[in-house]
Amino acid sequence: MTQSNYSQLETGSALKSVFLPAIANYLGVDALWLESGEESRAAQFIQVDAWDSNTPLDDDEVEIPFYKDFHLACGSGAIGEAMDSETRRLRMSKVSLKINGIETKNACAMTASGDSMTPIINDKDTIYVDRGRKKVKDGKIFALCHGGLFKVKYLYNLPNGGLRIVSANAGEFPEERLTAQEIIDQDFIIEGWVFSWQTMVSW
Repeated sequence: MTQSNYSQLETGSALKSVFLPAIANYLGVDALWLESGEESRAAQFIQVDAWDSNTPLDDDEVEIPFYKDFHLACGSGAIGEAMDSETRRLRMSKVSLKINGIETKNACAMTASGDSMTPIINDKDTIYVDRGRKKVKDGKIFALCHGGLFKVKYLYNLPNGGLRIVSANAGEFPEERLTAQEIIDQDFIIEGWVFSWQTMVSW
């Protein structure tokens, strides 16, 4: 589609498009909801199959570790122990990993802690992490341990090996800057790139 057509959709000056079904499919949402904000009757009655640890994996599924309480085990020495002892699992699509070039062995899920990334990622949201990607790419969100505290932050490179640590909730959590030496001294450990997250809305 043309840049002008996309701009009209994004700003709301145009509400319809022949590309609407394709856009909805790409975003994984219902086309009626995308156009009107109303959920279609088909979407309301999607069949959800129950499963447990004995249910065989579908051809397009993998199981990844779910470190639900990882934020409590963050810090030097505790990380490896948490990884080795975790038995909880979440299932996800192989395609979701493949399109991002993520190896199954490097994928895991964790529970976000705190409000520093609100409204992007909220407290107790489930985040999906690629532990194979720890090299900082500016503007990407990473899971990390900083002095024994679990954090989820935007990271940016600074000259001479330093880092900018930026929160989405910058009003309450001002950005931090660390030199290469401070990264070592403050036990700053990048756990991996946050490639997806799941938000649960509270009542």
